[in-house]
Amino acid sequence: MKSAFLLGAASIALASPALGQTAAATANAEVEVIVVEATHTKLNAFEYPGMTSTISAETLDLGRPADLDDLLRQLPGMEIAGGPRRTGQSPSLRGQGRENTTLLLDGARQNFGSAHDGALFVDPSLLVGVESVRGSASALYGSGASGGVISLRTANARDLLADDESWGFSLGAGTRSVDEEVRGSASLYAQSDRFDLLASVSRRQSGDIALGSGDDLPADDAATSGLVKLGVEAAEGVRLELSWQGFDSEVIEPNNAQGVAGVDSLNALVEKDVSSDNLAFNLSASPSGLSWMDLDLTVYRNATGVDEAELVSGRQLRRDLETTGLRIDQRFAFQLGQFDAGLTIGGEYYEDTQDGFDSAEVGGVRGGAPDASSQFTAGYTQLELEGPAPFGLPGRIILLPGIRHDSFETSSSLAADTSSNATSSRFAATYAPSDNFNVFASWGEGFRAPSINELYLDGTHFSLPHIILGPPVFISNRFIANPALLPESTETIEAGFSLDLADHFDNVDRLEMRAAWFETDATDLIDLDVTFAFDPGCFTPPFFLPCSAGTTQSSNVSAARLSGFEAEIKFESGPFALDASLSDVDGEDTVSGEPVGASTPTRLYLDGRWTLASQRLTLGARAELAGDFDEASDPASFRDGYSVLDLYTRWQPFAGHGLSLNAGVENAFDTDYERVFAGVSEPGRSLRLDVTWSQNF
Repeated sequence: MKSAFLLGAASIALASPALGQTAAATANAEVEVIVVEATHTKLNAFEYPGMTSTISAETLDLGRPADLDDLLRQLPGMEIAGGPRRTGQSPSLRGQGRENTTLLLDGARQNFGSAHDGALFVDPSLLVGVESVRGSASALYGSGASGGVISLRTANARDLLADDESWGFSLGAGTRSVDEEVRGSASLYAQSDRFDLLASVSRRQSGDIALGSGDDLPADDAATSGLVKLGVEAAEGVRLELSWQGFDSEVIEPNNAQGVAGVDSLNALVEKDVSSDNLAFNLSASPSGLSWMDLDLTVYRNATGVDEAELVSGRQLRRDLETTGLRIDQRFAFQLGQFDAGLTIGGEYYEDTQDGFDSAEVGGVRGGAPDASSQFTAGYTQLELEGPAPFGLPGRIILLPGIRHDSFETSSSLAADTSSNATSSRFAATYAPSDNFNVFASWGEGFRAPSINELYLDGTHFSLPHIILGPPVFISNRFIANPALLPESTETIEAGFSLDLADHFDNVDRLEMRAAWFETDATDLIDLDVTFAFDPGCFTPPFFLPCSAGTTQSSNVSAARLSGFEAEIKFESGPFALDASLSDVDGEDTVSGEPVGASTPTRLYLDGRWTLASQRLTLGARAELAGDFDEASDPASFRDGYSVLDLYTRWQPFAGHGLSLNAGVENAFDTDYERVFAGVSEPGRSLRLDVTWSQNF
């Protein structure tokens, strides 16, 4: 029996920070239930056979995240590499990087990937909820989901309006000191019996980032985001929704936005235009007259691009990726003996098309961004069973077997076309001897097809001044294509437990603990092999025939093992609530014994808050504590442990809708610390202030 994880996206019908607090009161009720997109089955998160976390609209409103790191750092097993610049941040889950972390926005794949640019371009103020599912999810999501899935959701008008309300609006403004950011947002939403419409826009503008080290990180960033959603209740149980989400940012920073990335001959100062347009159509059909139908359909098109102009030389660079896709799921519910059963049958198709350009290269070929395309076609099925435990044992059992088959092909004018296929299977189970305790386990397969960037690398990787002649004579390290790359494959096992102790203590409303250990074995890992060596011709007259600085090529390497643990606690007692998580990830090359992967130190995250309901006031604090990190092949990647404290508060002077004042102090003690693989100190102390006014009619 083979397994993998799933869990597509959370359906958390809550208001976002930019959209007001209309649905915030439902947060506690909704966070307990996870909606699995691929099956439309509401599963109690406490009993699900795997580790998953949600970030509710209430949490988003209190924290007011400004970038991907602010948004996701609280998730166990999550690491955001690249440093504080928005355009350089890239996520990894359980030690597996961006290539093995599937990102979804309202159910649509976000496939943009780059060595030094960001991975996801959306203003966090437009989001109403985030869900993370850690562990292999290839059996439902195919290539690139062996680390897990991060799903983000934006609101529609019905999320923000009660049944007896017709329309509403929200206005917001804010600032923070660490990068002198100013931001504003406006939203308008309305509904009738059959139609609903939401329109929202936000704007952020910021400058250099003051680091805890005392240095300033150059960054000049101005971004505009928009969201439009139209929903139609076509019939009872049938909903159509069309949405557009756009992002446009103008940035002045070094070409490589990651790490300290100072400006020099290899990293020119550029003016970047970052854009992202996401268009999606969703159909959900469970008509009362057709009891067998439980259908979900998503059709989408995403276009993401980064255009760069070097300010001194005038050199132009471009990387554009367009993704079009379709996913359809049909679930059948029935009884199978003593078991409640659900069978999901689905299919998916998506295509990535990339276009790169470099005005300094012959033919305009941009190094690392080949003109190429890839297509994926897949079918999958999953069976859900819930019923009495076998062998006369007390309690219940949940079984989740599933399988998916992918066929994929890539094409480019730079090298021969490639095609292959992969099958991913999984089996997961939960045994609950009682309502307040269960154990779970899973075993699954995952895979990652080589990306078009890895297969068809071409052009110049980097250039150096000639070691004898000097500028303006340069020598280059060149990319070499490798269409013979094999897909990465993984096998993951996981075991854990859930425990509810609220009934054992007086005056405790909630006390839940979940913990799991995992181990992932990976083979045929795809690595970027940089051979840095000068040709002999560099040292003999005429010194440049031939003269190169070596080559860079993607290749499959042997095998690796990733392992770690995660634990979460949720506690509530009257006005006080505490969320805590503890995680650790280690990686090792099973042949050489060298560290591999995006390993992380042991990290504890705490978020505690006290709510004074009668005063409509919330006081809170977040703390992140990490141990020393010395599990890297390069000692330069070692990092000292750190402890960071954030403080926050929210006050709503008037009952119901109206004014909301939100303030915070981030990195309150101005700690100088650096996360693993960030390459630069994190931002220092920052004061934040936000004002929001919302009203429904």
